[in-house]
Amino acid sequence: MSGLIGSLQNSSNALRVQSKGLEVAGKNLANINNRGYAKQRVEIGDRGSIDTGIATESMGVEAMGLRQNRDALLDKSVMREITSTSSLEAAKKVLESAETALGQFLDRTKDSTSIQNASGASGGGISDALTDFFNAWESFSVKPNDVGEKQVLLAKAQILADKINSTDKRLAQVQSDADAQLTTDVGVVNGLLAEIAKTNEYIAKAELVRPFSAVDLRDQRQAKLEELSQYINVQFEPIVPDGLGQITVTSNGINLIDGKDVLGKYNYDTANRALKFDADDTSKSKTFTLADLPEGKLGAQITASTSDVKEARDGISLLATNLSSSINTVYSQVDTTNNPQFFSAPAAGSKITLNSAITANTLKGSAKAGANDIALQIASLGTAAIAGLGTNVTFVGHFNKTVTIIAQELNTTNVRLEDQKLSEEMAVSNRDAFSGVSQDEEMTDLMKFQRSFQASARHVNVIDTLLEQVVNRLGVG
Repeated sequence: MSGLIGSLQNSSNALRVQSKGLEVAGKNLANINNRGYAKQRVEIGDRGSIDTGIATESMGVEAMGLRQNRDALLDKSVMREITSTSSLEAAKKVLESAETALGQFLDRTKDSTSIQNASGASGGGISDALTDFFNAWESFSVKPNDVGEKQVLLAKAQILADKINSTDKRLAQVQSDADAQLTTDVGVVNGLLAEIAKTNEYIAKAELVRPFSAVDLRDQRQAKLEELSQYINVQFEPIVPDGLGQITVTSNGINLIDGKDVLGKYNYDTANRALKFDADDTSKSKTFTLADLPEGKLGAQITASTSDVKEARDGISLLATNLSSSINTVYSQVDTTNNPQFFSAPAAGSKITLNSAITANTLKGSAKAGANDIALQIASLGTAAIAGLGTNVTFVGHFNKTVTIIAQELNTTNVRLEDQKLSEEMAVSNRDAFSGVSQDEEMTDLMKFQRSFQASARHVNVIDTLLEQVVNRLGVG
């Protein structure tokens, strides 16, 4: 009798184990498209054995716990690739905005590279405005007394000044947009740090009795770590011994999280365009330089804004300064007593301003009435090398160089991004081969646990029949 009852108990345990296996296989299938989910397996173990006096008999099986197919090395590899990809994508967005602000781009579809404007025509933007400006001086030199030519020249000068100023303002707006995005992103980073630390605390409580049992919480934590990796390069390590599933999180040698504690927060100083980490222990606080910015969206946006975009703005400032000084130096010769200036001191927020005192009535082409020597000298500046811009560099050449630097940096970033996306796909694929859910594998497990459940159920039916016979026929002669 005890043998039959013991077998019934064992079969009952087997039913529970197979039922748990079916449940886990179904859960895996439900999460087949969940990128942050690592497949789970039921750990089936022997409940032990007892000596019955005749032989040693098994006490059956039981579900010992859940095992999660997650490998820290593969996770770290994916996080590194995510950081690199996000870094290049962030830089690309800023550089594309800067190229748009310049109004021109580098066309590599032709036999030789050329500067194109937004409509696809050669030149455009400041480049065309410079050419038109100096051509207007050339036309004016032919007819120095023609009021119409004077009006055209002043109109071209105003267009040039407007284009220089508006281009600089657009580039400044690109930097402002990057600053606003950085402020938002820093808030996201601080929020993720708090969420990861809180999840650490939940895991510690959940695994207080059974280590490694909080598999869903571990998935959530890994997903948050990967989201954080988009913004900064982070590393994590388990706290041992008796860490209760806790981890430490660091970035660039800075301790960010220790178990359930966040050790500081990031801040972005928009005035100085500087990223800071304000640690709870002030001796460990840090203000990042361009050389040691963390890789990821934060560092990439700061680098593009304070390096590439700033370099473009500096190039335009240098153009405006040299254009103004060169033209004024020559034009002042029309009246050596009063030294008139064609371009006046720039107004607030501008790089170059046309002197409002210069009108069609006051504009001169020479110190001598009817002559054109000054107009010819200014016209020649359009093709002359300007010392303040570098060796053998013209005004148009300088601006085209400014466009080319941004364009080449963008092209390089695009090429690197294409390669990096392949690297990320490979890293994710490698991890999915180990941690990802396979539909074929799970369907096989479903069938396996189903058959095992049916077999255990049949065994219960057989024992039930035997017990019924024993009970009903007990005492019958």
